Amino acid sequence: MAKKDTSERLKELAKEALEAAEPMIDSARKAAEPIVRDVKVAASPYVKKAEPYIEDLKSKTDPIVNELKNMAEPVTQDIKTKAEAELNDLKGRTEPMVEDAKLKAEPYIEQIMTKADPVIKKVKEKTSPAAKAAKKQAGKATEAANRMKNTLEASASKRKVKEEVYVQYNHHEVRARDIIDRAKADYVSKGHHEKEIKEIQVYIKPSDNAAYYVINHEDTGKLEF
Repeated sequence: MAKKDTSERLKELAKEALEAAEPMIDSARKAAEPIVRDVKVAASPYVKKAEPYIEDLKSKTDPIVNELKNMAEPVTQDIKTKAEAELNDLKGRTEPMVEDAKLKAEPYIEQIMTKADPVIKKVKEKTSPAAKAAKKQAGKATEAANRMKNTLEASASKRKVKEEVYVQYNHHEVRARDIIDRAKADYVSKGHHEKEIKEIQVYIKPSDNAAYYVINHEDTGKLEF
C-alpha cells in the first residue's frame, strides 16, 4: 500500500513539475520561433544546392537498403516461426493447468450452490403469493375478455340476422321494408331531402288497401297498394 502511495505521489510531483514548466516552455518556444525562421531562410539556398547530392545519395543507398531488407526477411520469418512455436508450446502447457484449475474449483462452486439453494427457496416462497395473485388476476382478466368477446359475437350475430316483415290480407302480400322505402321516396318527391328524416312511422291499413306514414311527427302521407 505504501509503495502504491509513493508511486502516486511521484506521479503527482511529475505532473506539478510539468505544469510549472509549461509557461517557461511556451516562452522558450515563442522566443525561438524568429530564430528558427531565420535559420530556415538562411539555409534555404544551401538546401537547394544539396538536393542533387541528396537524390544521388538516395539512388545509391536504395539498392543497399533493398538488399538488407531481402537479407533480413529469412531472419524475420525464422523469428516469426519460432515465436509461433513458442506460443503453441505455451498454450499446450497452460491448457492442463486451466483444466486442473477447473477441477479444483468445482467443489467450491458446488459448495456455493449448496449454500445458495436455501436462499433461493426463501425468495421463491416470498414471491410465490404475489405470483399466484398476479396469475389469478390474469385469469380473471382473461375470463372477462372472453365474456366480452362472446357478448360482442352474439351481438354481431344478431345484427347479421336478416329480418323481414310481411303483411298478408285477402290475396295480397306487402313487405314492411318496401312500404318504408316507398314512404321515404314519397317524402323526397314532395321537395324534401332524405337526410332530413329522423323518425318515420308507417301504419298499414288493409281495409283501405293503403298505408299511412308520419315523418318527424310532422309530415304525413298515404301510399296505395
